[in-house]
Amino acid sequence: MNCRERVLFALNHVQPDRVPTDLQAVSEVWGKLGKYFKTTDQEVIMNALEIDCRWLWTRFSGPAPRIYPDGSYEGWGGSILRKVCNQFGSYEEVVKYAVDEAETPGDIDQLLRMPDPDDYDYSSVTEMCKSYNDYFLLAGCASMFYFPTLVRSMENILVDMALNSELAHDLFKRSVDWHLAYHERLLAAGKGRIDALQIADDFSTQLAPLMSGDMFRTYFREPFKKFVDLGKSYGAKIYLHCCGSVYKLIPDLVDWGVEILDPIQTTAADMDPQNLKIQFGQKLTFHGAANTQSILPCGTPDDVRNSARELVKILGKDGGYILSACHNIQADVPVENVLALYELRNR
Repeated sequence: MNCRERVLFALNHVQPDRVPTDLQAVSEVWGKLGKYFKTTDQEVIMNALEIDCRWLWTRFSGPAPRIYPDGSYEGWGGSILRKVCNQFGSYEEVVKYAVDEAETPGDIDQLLRMPDPDDYDYSSVTEMCKSYNDYFLLAGCASMFYFPTLVRSMENILVDMALNSELAHDLFKRSVDWHLAYHERLLAAGKGRIDALQIADDFSTQLAPLMSGDMFRTYFREPFKKFVDLGKSYGAKIYLHCCGSVYKLIPDLVDWGVEILDPIQTTAADMDPQNLKIQFGQKLTFHGAANTQSILPCGTPDDVRNSARELVKILGKDGGYILSACHNIQADVPVENVLALYELRNR
């Protein structure tokens, strides 16, 4: 059984020879793994850890972003970003949202600067599909909610959804239209070989969804359908990344066509793995679930192994599970704990 076959077994809710795996991590973790395995080649690391999935990406080939004297720089849509460092690594944060001052769709016209979907090199996707023939291939970052929060603060967007629906619908539509254009090109470059299309939108906090079910359906049912239809037209499964307590939204997500749910943040409300498996295990494949908030950064390697065994036992019963972390593995995670997560011989 090769890597792709293993994942497809799990997606079909058939027990594979072992639980399939994925690995997503911040650059600092890749650096730690590189030192451990004495390589700078991520593919060597992935093979050493027996990772079954591969993520495909494009290269931006358009104009270089503006860089300002204080070191900040222009991000997607025209927002201004800067790097913020902590004791473990660094992150980007928004200094100024591109359209936070907008009050009408006309204002958005004047302020928003989205890249041209043609300013990406999609040939890299074609080449990776050839190189990774035996792996399960995922691609994309389609967004109807997350990318708007990169150009307008979430607080303003949530107020818009309640009090200025015209502006909210307009901003969401611009994101959806851009992502449809970009992902159409990406999927076409894959020539039918991309196994899963990712939609990446965080609709929840750790306590509950950010909005009511009615509001969720009003704003996002139709955009979801467009992304699902696009992915299905190229034979791709629909993978949703949605952090937090997504439990109350799952029935809608299943109805709308989501087949793989990530990241299964088990520390969030109502996200108990046993309950999720009982209620939705025949309808969804779960991806993630390994705890990046406490166990991976603060636990011992044995804590990580024991947690992983339990996840495999519960979520991996009769297939339907891809072992991974419940977020990109963060810079504060010791390399020993990353290795312990993927010690498949123990399971």
